[in-house]
Amino acid sequence: MRKAWVIPLLIIILAVTISYFLDSGDGVPFSSASTGEWGVSLLRDTMRHMGYTARVSRRPLNPRTDIDHIYFIVQPRTPYVNAYMAWEMLDWVRAGGRLIFLCSSYPNTIIDRALSTHGREVGGFLIYRYGLGEVITGNATALTNYELMHNSLSGQLVQSFVTGWNTERTGEIFFAEYYHGFHAPETFVGRLPLVIRLVMLQILIVAIIVILHLGKRFGNPVEFYEETEREENEYVRALARLYMENDKK
Repeated sequence: MRKAWVIPLLIIILAVTISYFLDSGDGVPFSSASTGEWGVSLLRDTMRHMGYTARVSRRPLNPRTDIDHIYFIVQPRTPYVNAYMAWEMLDWVRAGGRLIFLCSSYPNTIIDRALSTHGREVGGFLIYRYGLGEVITGNATALTNYELMHNSLSGQLVQSFVTGWNTERTGEIFFAEYYHGFHAPETFVGRLPLVIRLVMLQILIVAIIVILHLGKRFGNPVEFYEETEREENEYVRALARLYMENDKK
């Protein structure tokens, strides 16, 4: 193997390694993109297989959000949900939104504390009627991939809640990954789906390899020989020497 291919080979190995770890599933716990034991990708994939449109949202849930959608917020990270944000979620619910808020602190989640009414308990979930919408709170652990593989009852209840909300009117289902730190980027490339960004990365790597391959020198370098600079009157002096030689003869 030529030394010129060492750098491109390292780039390819690095790209494959990055792609492998991005798809390994051992991501953020309680994320719908994680296929690990503590992820909730099984819940999202099941929704898709049942005909629902389950997508990812990287924007906060607030009164400006479309009330025709259903939102899942599963075990949000503490820095991303405070009392103000909880009330913004509830303002959206009051206008007609439907929210399933799952947290390990159930039945004492930040949403439960913000609501002054008592929820109706159904199979380990609390259902609140708030304004024109509804909120369901529950234990996030029961919806993880590991738990659903061993006991699907909680998943069946969640599916019945969604069906009861008439998905033809509510439209799409969103898993709010914003509360796991996946914020909507401001750049054009950042707004693209992960698959497209990976394809762009591979194209960039191929372009680098092509440039390195076409830019290398073909064969061994040719040694440069510097020519001796000639004097402007060299011809005249040489001719004079010839005449002098002839005179001597």
